[in-house]
Amino acid sequence: MPVLNPLSDPQYDSQMASRTFAAEPAPVRRAARAFPVCANPRCASGWLQVWRKRSVPIVEGGWLCSPACTRARVEDLLRRERAGAYPVAQHRHRVPIGLVLLNQGWISHEHLKQALAAQRSGSGLRLGEWLIANRGLSEARLTQALGLQWSCPVFSLDKHASGLPVTLLPRLLSESFGFVPLRLTPSGLLYLAFEDRIDHSLALAIERMTGLRVESGLLSASEFAKARQDLAQGQFARARLIEAGTFDLLAEAFSRHIERERPAEARLVRAHDLIWLRLWRHAGNPVPDPAHSSIEDIIGAVTRFE
Repeated sequence: MPVLNPLSDPQYDSQMASRTFAAEPAPVRRAARAFPVCANPRCASGWLQVWRKRSVPIVEGGWLCSPACTRARVEDLLRRERAGAYPVAQHRHRVPIGLVLLNQGWISHEHLKQALAAQRSGSGLRLGEWLIANRGLSEARLTQALGLQWSCPVFSLDKHASGLPVTLLPRLLSESFGFVPLRLTPSGLLYLAFEDRIDHSLALAIERMTGLRVESGLLSASEFAKARQDLAQGQFARARLIEAGTFDLLAEAFSRHIERERPAEARLVRAHDLIWLRLWRHAGNPVPDPAHSSIEDIIGAVTRFE
């Protein structure tokens, strides 16, 4: 999997941590007109749209009248995601996990010094792992400390059984960024679990794509491993990975796929160094059952920055 360093910078991650995304262009209103209006603002078809015998594709709420307009719209969306028009979030310093454990009285000063010395000597274990293996720190205590460090809830599989649609999100994103969807409530709240840190940027990308509210939290290492094992057994929506040398080539590949599939809705968001395009074949429920082949995910990666 290529790593797109120009898209994976700390400033962008800091910006994405803000959960207020800049307003996106409103979907084109078609009901008030006698004929559909193309969502491409530079469309030159004019009155010829009357003779177009196509009602799809729809991309982010807007109808596109021709392959050229589909390409132009995809290019606009990619520019939006590359620009990352997010408000700058104030950097938040996190107390080192060793100090959190020490302040809670779960380890001693001597234990902390020994763990830090082991890290400097190249033990190959993270501080918390070394304390569990060598000084009797419990996994539950470490997870509690991580929750304090990240100011987030600690989840339990007993309360959040993953009978949820684990197929709601692409397997590739789960494996790339280390998260597990736990449960979806009737009110549209998605519980998203991580192992040792919260990825706010990814949570925001999921909110934007699905329209769901996301509550991020942590699972202990053993429960996270079990949840990932359960996730691997799920039936996921059809998905594909597209690797392109430039964003122009990626726009061309996305546009061709949209024109071929003619979705009733499509959305595009950026997830760190990946571009996530989702196609809905049927309008209506934004979270359909992937087992019915109603959605398709395309994950785009650029191997060379322009």
